[in-house]
Amino acid sequence: MNIYEKAVEGLALAGHDANVIRQSETDFGVWVNVWNHDLQDAHSFRIHDEDVTWWAFYYDEQQNEKQ
Repeated sequence: MNIYEKAVEGLALAGHDANVIRQSETDFGVWVNVWNHDLQDAHSFRIHDEDVTWWAFYYDEQQNEKQ
């Protein structure tokens, strides 16, 4: 599992909806989907690489606690 997949799994553990998006041969990113109840509309945004690293670390920590 790569860092992007771990970040998506970490976000999922925290109750967020996210996906890994490949925009080019070398450009991978994590996009988080947000539902706006008042507008009845969904928005997606890309998180920064520092946040990807943090969420991947969070996922690893959660997995280590299970062992």
